Amino acid sequence: MAAKDFWAFSSRNLRDRWPRDADGRPEQAARLVHQSELDGMADLTISLLEGCGIPAFKEGTQGKVILGFAGLGVDIYVPASRLEEAQTLLAAQDDGQLEE
Repeated sequence: MAAKDFWAFSSRNLRDRWPRDADGRPEQAARLVHQSELDGMADLTISLLEGCGIPAFKEGTQGKVILGFAGLGVDIYVPASRLEEAQTLLAAQDDGQLEE
């Protein structure tokens, strides 16, 4: 698995919202993008994804103890089955298609 086992505790009810495979185990997480935490972009991206029904979480802690945020940025993960949809959503945001 790409992310550590404790990932599901990073967000309230994420484990309940995360898709499951045929055996009932949580689906594998796929890395969507690496973003800065300094400007709040990672949190905005997660809010956008969650608002569109795509569960997401961030991982990355280098610098967090000293600076209060991950100085080298964070990786944002989504369910592998929703990766393409999430990529399309971020591309639309970058193109300004979501501003209307």
